[in-house]
Amino acid sequence: MRSMNFSKDNLSVQWQYVKRNLSDMGVVYGFDDFELQAHRVIQKLIQSSVYEEFALQIGAKRYEHAPSRLDERQGLYQRSFTTTFGVSRINIPRLRKNNVKIHYSLFKKYQRRQKKLDNMVVLSMLLGLSVRKQRKFFKSFIGDAVSHTTASRLLKNLEDGLQEYRTKPIEDKYKYLLIDGLWIHVKDADKLKDKVILFVLGITKDNKKEIIAFKLAKGETEEEVTALLNDLYRRGLEGKYLKLIASDGAKGIRAAINTVYPYAKWQLCYVHKMRNLSKNIRYKLRHRSKMTKQASNIYKAESRAHAIVRFNAFCLKWQDIEPHAINCFKKDFHETLHYYDFADDKNLISSTNHLERYLEEVRRRIKIQSYFKNERSLNLWVYGIINVLQQEQQPDVMPKHIVAIIRDPKYKSVQLS
Repeated sequence: MRSMNFSKDNLSVQWQYVKRNLSDMGVVYGFDDFELQAHRVIQKLIQSSVYEEFALQIGAKRYEHAPSRLDERQGLYQRSFTTTFGVSRINIPRLRKNNVKIHYSLFKKYQRRQKKLDNMVVLSMLLGLSVRKQRKFFKSFIGDAVSHTTASRLLKNLEDGLQEYRTKPIEDKYKYLLIDGLWIHVKDADKLKDKVILFVLGITKDNKKEIIAFKLAKGETEEEVTALLNDLYRRGLEGKYLKLIASDGAKGIRAAINTVYPYAKWQLCYVHKMRNLSKNIRYKLRHRSKMTKQASNIYKAESRAHAIVRFNAFCLKWQDIEPHAINCFKKDFHETLHYYDFADDKNLISSTNHLERYLEEVRRRIKIQSYFKNERSLNLWVYGIINVLQQEQQPDVMPKHIVAIIRDPKYKSVQLS
């Protein structure tokens, strides 16, 4: 009898010996063999379920003579059914007289893939994989893949969710709104046109962030933005707790805010102001680095008064050297300082960066499309991406599929004969 040490330090070494011995005995297979065995079990379970449901619905088992029999079996035909374990070949019994309409609980009449697999295909595209890459991935992973046409058709499954997203009531719980746009290419009447997707991100009273609306528009015009904000108002966002709305310097956005939410302060995004300054510097090689660094320090001041002092000194220093850039920087400068009125939340509202992080992800994931064939396709893609992003931002939410983790018991040293 030999003693084996299963202590924590030696457990991994001893486990390798155990696996090797069990494998020699034919008890433990390699992981690839394990997957193959699992796939066979799944296929066998599907086949058994088909036979049992068929017998139940015709009222008799195979070769059984029963007065309750509604029809007779006449041969088989084979169909493939793809699950996350791989492609299964299933034998489907035929009816002789077709007196009964047979329905199977595992799949519908023309269904060829597990619904979970369809969802994974859609998710892979929303995460940024092109159709070619997702086909290659699933082909190597489970031995089957969907075509470009099928993948596009699967995106249509998001239509119900999109309709609900656009019409559901909005709880009036937001204290700040961030508005920004993302320019994309959309095919309209056989011509590619540049259009903008307007996004609205809401920040709740407990500082939770979520995109509450988006809309494809011809531009950041007053008419388009007013229509979007009016829709939010109609659905319940009356602005009882709304304190401030941040955006870039587009005149249409500012005019729309004054129309729908006239009592909320408007915060001009200081990041957009900095970009505008950098763009208008004439001698970029000589001056841009110094000017942008000094302008950035204005917004790092401890108070509004201190920021204004730095602003005046900055303008005085550069007015004669870069007059055009300074005149642009002076315009609406004081609108960039409203975040000082909300000291606890100033990092949330001083710019639209929190919304732009979402936009950057949307831009990255739709980049594979190059352009959209129509507005409907674009809306489905954007809704799907937003839905995935907001689920990623909520790690504490209980997932739909719960995995139970069973911990191995802590073994003590054992004696083996």
